[in-house]
Amino acid sequence: MIDKRAHPSYDLFGAKITPTTQDELFRLLKSHVAASKQCVIASQNMHGMHVRLWDSALNRLHRLPQTFVHIDGMPLVLLCRMRGIEARRAHRLTLVDWIWPLLEIAAQEGWRVYYVGGTEDVLRDGAARIRDRIPNLTLRTHHGYFIEPSGRQSLAVVQDIVDYQPQVLLVGLGMGVQERWILQNLDILSPTSVCTVGACMEYIAGAAATPPRWMGQAGLEWLFRLTENPGRFWYRYLVEPWFVLAYILWYCSLPEVARAASRADFETEELMVPRELAPVSSSTQ
Repeated sequence: MIDKRAHPSYDLFGAKITPTTQDELFRLLKSHVAASKQCVIASQNMHGMHVRLWDSALNRLHRLPQTFVHIDGMPLVLLCRMRGIEARRAHRLTLVDWIWPLLEIAAQEGWRVYYVGGTEDVLRDGAARIRDRIPNLTLRTHHGYFIEPSGRQSLAVVQDIVDYQPQVLLVGLGMGVQERWILQNLDILSPTSVCTVGACMEYIAGAAATPPRWMGQAGLEWLFRLTENPGRFWYRYLVEPWFVLAYILWYCSLPEVARAASRADFETEELMVPRELAPVSSSTQ
């Protein structure tokens, strides 16, 4: 039985957030798969907080009642605390920490998993590593370079997923693109549950270096990625946060009636409204 009250979502300065630990996230996914009910597991970090300022598809996907948006990064934990939402380090779930446990659960449960995303080379190397590490996992993959104006290739990929009937679909097309593609195809993919996984396969394949896990716990993964690949990440980590902070200041200046209006289009779901800027008590830290 699925009890959504056990995993409430909150209004985080206009964004949706569902604080969950890793175990809670896996129980949530298991309950939906067992009930043949579709859910979407999405993530939110500072980059996502910036993307949502202009990307309507990301906002629409996150606002669906079957979408759960976990915290990806310590800055989001801090923002939750600023907003009066109870959040701890255990609520910070980064993909490189939970993807392998998820795949192991899928193998144990006998789930079929479909992964879409990445280049053909990265996907080949990553899938080989997965099969070496978890040989009993039922896995099918498709590269992520099929988005084109006519949509014919996308339709073929969707049909392949439907024919495969996976319990879990992992979509790694990059933030913004993956949310738009999921939103366009969500109904036809039901009851398959969907997880957004960004550049997941790059880390599995070793094409991108994985930050030391202590840096993740300390909230310093961004620094590792910035020094590892400054050309790719300088704007994301050095510029985007300032736009997010400016938006938060503007949002906080709005009267409550205006904020309530911004929550009105969360489809058939009532978001929990946190205590206004109330800090989380020390017992939760």
